[in-house]
Amino acid sequence: MLYSQSTCRQNNLYLNRFPMAIKELKHQNLTWINIDQVDEEAIFFLKKNYHFHQLDLEDLQNENHTPKIDNYKNYLFIILQFPHWQADTSTIIPYELDAFMGDGYLITIQHSKSKEMKNFFYRCLKKKSIKKDWMSGNSGYLFYRLLEALFKNSQPILNNIGRLLSQTEEEIFAGELDLKIVRRLGISRRNILHFRRIMEPQRYLAATLSHTRRSFLDESLSIYFDDITDYLNKLWAIIGTYKDTVEGLHVTVESLINQRTNKVISALTVISVSLLPLTLLSGIYGMNVINLPFAENPKWVLLMFLALFGIILFVIYLMNKKKWI
Repeated sequence: MLYSQSTCRQNNLYLNRFPMAIKELKHQNLTWINIDQVDEEAIFFLKKNYHFHQLDLEDLQNENHTPKIDNYKNYLFIILQFPHWQADTSTIIPYELDAFMGDGYLITIQHSKSKEMKNFFYRCLKKKSIKKDWMSGNSGYLFYRLLEALFKNSQPILNNIGRLLSQTEEEIFAGELDLKIVRRLGISRRNILHFRRIMEPQRYLAATLSHTRRSFLDESLSIYFDDITDYLNKLWAIIGTYKDTVEGLHVTVESLINQRTNKVISALTVISVSLLPLTLLSGIYGMNVINLPFAENPKWVLLMFLALFGIILFVIYLMNKKKWI
């Protein structure tokens, strides 16, 4: 999409007013500031231009907080987490987003750069129709659109978990059971637990936002945050189904492993017991005892061993036919 030179100059003016980690976007009476790196410049900027509580600024300098909403007289401080897929390790980790929301402004703070946040910001920056749609209202509506986009990005992660789980299930019931499948099942189980651990607090935060009443978060926005709550509940139901599936597969794998182990033990037991008569007979004829039957005739001794070996094979055949082993 092509943009006019005046539009590009205006966008660059927004971005060049602050350090590279701080980007500002304005439309009518609403300002959106996105900080993609928490450093001394970012903290100094917030202290200089806003009167946020010192405890909130201290929280910004740490990561991996428990998601929460702090209510103040003139603003809300919100800590959210979203599931993020790490392709190199095939694991899910929490991605934290902090936000200050007040009359006429929304400040989002990232502790690590996110492709999703970058795409969302630049879509709003470069497309006038999107900017008009998202930023013509108050900061609460802009925050809703942001949460909607970030939570919708969780759906592909959930689909990936389901795809890997279905593939593992097919291989297990196809009779393929090796260390690779067991490890993949363990990874799926870990990812499901991580996804649940990340998403559970977000459901309560979205429900809290739908019932919070401020000038920038009025009753008209309640239906929007209720929609996010419903969407998160749907994801929660799906991941709950995956949790039941992986637990059932885990029990199945344990049963198959136990069955395989029992077969191996049974085979070893049959071999050991089968060799006992031959071992006993060879032990007797190996001792220096006189007057043993047929001791002076090696052919008869060999025939006794062969006869005993035949009896053992016949007993094993009968047990196998009756499926006792």
